[in-house]
Amino acid sequence: MEPIFLIAILLIVVYIYYLFFFGGKTNRLKNQTTSHEENGETVYRYDRVGRGPLQEIVDERIKTVYELIEVPAQDKPNNQLFGTRKPLGNNQYGEYKWVTYGEFVTMRKHFGSGLVHLGAKTGDPVAIWAPNRLEWVLASHSCYPYNLYNVSLYDTLGRESSTFILKQIEAQFLVCDKTKIPAVFKLKKECANLKHIICMDENVIEQYKEKAESVGLNLYTVQEILKIGEETFSEEKLNLPTPEDICMIMYTSGTYGNPKGAILTHKNYIAGTVNPINTNIVPNENDILISYLPLAHIYEKMMESWIFYGHGKIGFFTGNVRNITSDMNMLKPTVFPVVPRILSRIYDNVIDKISNSPFHIRQLFRFCYWAKSRDLKRGRDFSLWDILIFNKIKSMVGENIKLMVTTSAPISTTHHNFARVCLCPLLPQSYGMTETAGAGTCQRKGNVSLGNVGSPSTDIEIKLVDVPEMEYFASKGEGEIWFRGPCVFQGYYKNQEETDKVLTQDGWLKSGDIGRINLNGTFSIIDRKKNILKLQQGEYVAPEYLESVFNKCPSIAQTYVYGSSFESNLVAIIVPDFEALGYDQQNKEALKKVIADPKIKKQIGKEMLEISKIEKLKGFEYIKEFHLEHEMFSVENGLLSDTYKLKRITAKTYYQKTLTKLYDNFKKKSDSPNKKDK
Repeated sequence: MEPIFLIAILLIVVYIYYLFFFGGKTNRLKNQTTSHEENGETVYRYDRVGRGPLQEIVDERIKTVYELIEVPAQDKPNNQLFGTRKPLGNNQYGEYKWVTYGEFVTMRKHFGSGLVHLGAKTGDPVAIWAPNRLEWVLASHSCYPYNLYNVSLYDTLGRESSTFILKQIEAQFLVCDKTKIPAVFKLKKECANLKHIICMDENVIEQYKEKAESVGLNLYTVQEILKIGEETFSEEKLNLPTPEDICMIMYTSGTYGNPKGAILTHKNYIAGTVNPINTNIVPNENDILISYLPLAHIYEKMMESWIFYGHGKIGFFTGNVRNITSDMNMLKPTVFPVVPRILSRIYDNVIDKISNSPFHIRQLFRFCYWAKSRDLKRGRDFSLWDILIFNKIKSMVGENIKLMVTTSAPISTTHHNFARVCLCPLLPQSYGMTETAGAGTCQRKGNVSLGNVGSPSTDIEIKLVDVPEMEYFASKGEGEIWFRGPCVFQGYYKNQEETDKVLTQDGWLKSGDIGRINLNGTFSIIDRKKNILKLQQGEYVAPEYLESVFNKCPSIAQTYVYGSSFESNLVAIIVPDFEALGYDQQNKEALKKVIADPKIKKQIGKEMLEISKIEKLKGFEYIKEFHLEHEMFSVENGLLSDTYKLKRITAKTYYQKTLTKLYDNFKKKSDSPNKKDK
């Protein structure tokens, strides 16, 4: 179509828009938060709860995780529950094949019966280590009919942390996929209690049985356990849990040192599942969730529980995020949980394509984007804009998506508004912790404001506590966020010292996040206490620890590590050790030439990479871009305190332009067509 026709259409659209919609008022968000005084402090709650009991359950029949699937199975036994795609070869997969609610509850009773036959006793852990798949949830939910609990491992933990967890929980059973078996053989020496490996894949017995026996392990497949369990099953063997029993221990990778296992009871978890229901978006049996975010994290578990309440179904991705578009085209999900990093990639991809489009396409996109943003603020979703341009963008995530939810880290207002306009108008942002079973705050339906994580969940109350060393004060509506409610965990497994650091005697949980209460009753996350930051993908980083690591490099004198919840990687400001490099530190002009020397930067980069490997840093702790600074951090220039500690807030302000440039440089390199993964 000629540009003149597109311009004419645009003019008509402008005319219709102004004729019918101009002059409308922005919907004002009703304040959904109430407060009361307690011991001189302000405590915040969701207004519908008021001063009454906090909400612990959604359905009177569902008080344990066992009942979370059992009750829907009684209501709708023939509804499809879990779907998987079988590989056909050459990276091709078949259609989704489904297991019904009724079939699944039978399978889990048989699998659990098999575990009991092999020696599992009440209160024993079952460890799970694999990507999301049917066998993962089977192993997890098979624990509950027999009052066992599950513990999940994930790849980013590393071998040492995985070994630590298996030793600490004294696991006898590990359910994993075949890719983990060689690693399990290596860590068996340190895990004396580990006796049984149950592999999710077939055709592994012949390959690994002899090696398993040589290291003192019994190797089974999931199908073998199901068969054993079916042959030995009886209703009398069932040992159903109470709300006070442990349902899972979820280990958090933390920042450095050993991971901590958050103990969640059935009561904690069920209370936590209230949070997604709190968005005022009621699930139903037509809802379909794509399961691809790690089940080892509370966020994915919470979203799956939301589906159970509505008797909906869950389709697993095929194990590779690169193939998720194919999975979504086949599955046609209605619910798509995302983390900020994924939205950032979609945004960059779309904006790049629009920027390289003809002038009339760029102008049409800009106008429609502005118009729909305006409509959404007024509580309208005018489909004309979708017809003109946004339906093509929606096809990236699926045209059936009715709900996207984001959590794990704050999302930028730019990316949040983009996703609402271009992908799905219903995109509530929530905030929670593993230690609160995912509960905390959530944006309810109708909250179209940006830059906040909503109001308190109905199962929790919040207070803000002064952090004077960072100049945050509750009297000004800012401070560390503390939680209290039935969803708050029981403590860290076998770690009273760390438990005492975060749990108070009167039941308050210290989040470590700095929050602000806004005029409309919503909360915003504005900082992190103790200089522990959270990256875009939800990983925690201790910059002071990393700085101590990089300062070990022979050519480095000082380091300032920076990260943001809006970025997926770390950058740094490096002051070289000029004397070690053979330069006079007093000659400032000469030092400026030194830091501009590519050979010096290459040498320092090599040293940083080597120390990262020696110290066994995780991938997200590596520095992706750094800037060389010729001037030392000092008390005189305001970058060090009088106790010679880096003043991080001052450093961030001082180097803001440089930090922004480092991220821009990294993104340019990542977007380079010469990248192998492009």
